Amino acid sequence: MIKTPLRRPTLVVIAGPNGSGKTSITEALLRHHWLAGCRYINPDLLARDVFGDWNSSEAVLRAAELAEREREECLAHRRSFAFETVLSAPDKLAFLGRAKAAGFFLRVFFVCTAHPSINAARVAQRVMEGGHDVPISKIVARYTKSVVQAAAAVAMADRAYVFDNSRDGEEPRLLFRVREGVVEKVYVRPVPEWAQSILAGLSAQVAPTLAVTVARSGNDDDPGPS
Repeated sequence: MIKTPLRRPTLVVIAGPNGSGKTSITEALLRHHWLAGCRYINPDLLARDVFGDWNSSEAVLRAAELAEREREECLAHRRSFAFETVLSAPDKLAFLGRAKAAGFFLRVFFVCTAHPSINAARVAQRVMEGGHDVPISKIVARYTKSVVQAAAAVAMADRAYVFDNSRDGEEPRLLFRVREGVVEKVYVRPVPEWAQSILAGLSAQVAPTLAVTVARSGNDDDPGPS
């Protein structure tokens, strides 16, 4: 009897510093077939909808704990899921590694801006419009940590897409995409300074003595969401 290979569960991660525009990426992805069958876990929505107030420190803490339990449950039962993360804490990167080791197909979207002051201004505007707040000190502290950890997350992913969202009033720009540690296509040149460290990290892991490999194939069979 021929056994049918088990389909790999999928983990989709939308990452980036606070105020970078993860929600814009997520809204597009929720309409994309890549998230078909994925459970979407969002602690901000849990804080608002389950615990009543996403600007309450108690609600935020309880929502974070619930989101963590839901992620662990999906991992343990090999269920496809998606979540947003600032990616500034080492435990999130470790979680991606565990999912990869468990056989999940890992798809990472990372979005950032040219400077944390842009992020802080957007969070302030978001609060004025009724959104959730993040202290400026945390926004600034998390910004660099997030970019540093993104290099490892992008290199680890089966597919990764890096976006710049520095320009107000415009859609996030897809800078480059990565397949299993190799940069397949660069869409914007020059690559913004903040994203160059991610490219450098890929270069060190893929080909330490060479520039980042850019696939020359004309096939574009795995584009980011339009």
